[in-house]
Amino acid sequence: MKKFITNKYQIALDVIISLVIVAALLHFAGFNEFTDALASIDLFWLLVSIILLLGMYLMMTYRMKILLEEMKSPLPWLSIFKCHLTGMLLSDVTPARSGYLSTALVMHKNYKVPSEKAMVSILGPQAYDFIFKIVVGGLALLFLLEYAGIENGWIMYAGVVGLSFVLLVMLLLMYSRRFLNFFSFSENWPFIGRIYAMFHRVQDHSDVVVKKTPILLLLLLVTWIFKALSWYAVALSLGITIGNFAYPQEVFYFFFQPLATMLEFVPTPTLAGLGFSEAGGVIIMSLFGITAAQATAFMLVARFKTTIVNLPGIEEALKLIK
Repeated sequence: MKKFITNKYQIALDVIISLVIVAALLHFAGFNEFTDALASIDLFWLLVSIILLLGMYLMMTYRMKILLEEMKSPLPWLSIFKCHLTGMLLSDVTPARSGYLSTALVMHKNYKVPSEKAMVSILGPQAYDFIFKIVVGGLALLFLLEYAGIENGWIMYAGVVGLSFVLLVMLLLMYSRRFLNFFSFSENWPFIGRIYAMFHRVQDHSDVVVKKTPILLLLLLVTWIFKALSWYAVALSLGITIGNFAYPQEVFYFFFQPLATMLEFVPTPTLAGLGFSEAGGVIIMSLFGITAAQATAFMLVARFKTTIVNLPGIEEALKLIK
């Protein structure tokens, strides 16, 4: 697992591809206009955005804590929060944000939580997150296709299809013994066999996710309100106002955020969809009167602000590598 996450050649390739896409996007948007947008950023609203993001992280930590306690493997708030930051940091540099699974690895290696219980605490809430993204993002896509006349809808469809595939595999690994048995041939393989055995144990504990579904759904709603408001605060920091929208500005970001970030979960050789997600976001915002330069600044600030918040996760990552 460690070698998979830290494969320097794969990461180098992902960096190059992502930078090429971002460079093309900046060229299209106009680099001078982009830098002008950044120069006028309101640091107060940017700070508000960071505080709201931390609020979302606390809710994500809480739902992991609930599941771990239900499985009789409690872990202190701060420890779970640090593991979460590590997973978020690694998800920023891995295709389809797969690096977030390292949260479970950190819990197991650094805090002695059984690997299957750590994985259940990650995959259970994430499955509901993905369902929410698909439903809300899908509704937003239908609105754009029917009422806004978007011409590049295939980009967003790629996000819906990619995230749906990831969700299906996740649910099958957690709840379908028959699906898992398809991989029984790998039981004695090094590393892969250990993953196979772990998911057998995961299925022994996955019932706690079903049992805690009401509280998980409530926390899901709270986390995405925090996320939507965080993106709204980024927009305020850049002086962005959504035009041709009959509802409060906050409502736009509640639907826009899951739609735009779905592309981050499509398995592409990029840093968590860097470039693809931003291009999709720019296309959507342009339909509401936002210039390409402003939209590009918004998408990049929203992404890299999150990465900066995740940087303290390096501490647990270094322990893991050692």
